[in-house]
Amino acid sequence: MFPKETHILVVDDSLNIRRLVVDSLNRMGFTKITAAEDAVEAFNKLNSAAESDKPVQLVLSDLNMPGPSGLDFLKQVRSNDSYQTLPFILVTTESEKGAVIEAAMAGVSGYIVKPFNIETLTKRLKEAWAKHNS
Repeated sequence: MFPKETHILVVDDSLNIRRLVVDSLNRMGFTKITAAEDAVEAFNKLNSAAESDKPVQLVLSDLNMPGPSGLDFLKQVRSNDSYQTLPFILVTTESEKGAVIEAAMAGVSGYIVKPFNIETLTKRLKEAWAKHNS
């Protein structure tokens, strides 16, 4: 499982969903959480954190966002050599196969389907940790 000091970037265009995810992560014991409302802001925060001594170690991003989507953000992250192995989980309401397959091919670490509870979030984080630390 990710250590409690893991720096997590939460990306969602919905303020309510961002708050829900951040609150769930806080209840799980995580304290280093950065939030962004779109992929452009998220990529800027990802790069700023990388230049500091507190790089992002996990991304939780909504799939369906206006502007660049979560899938676009994933592809942008994976196209950067520095972020090739950064754990990246997509949060989605979609069960559409095309997006899931495309995200898998782009290197997504896992999925969380909304609505979710803290048990599901914990399970998906454990799976992503295992995928990147086996």
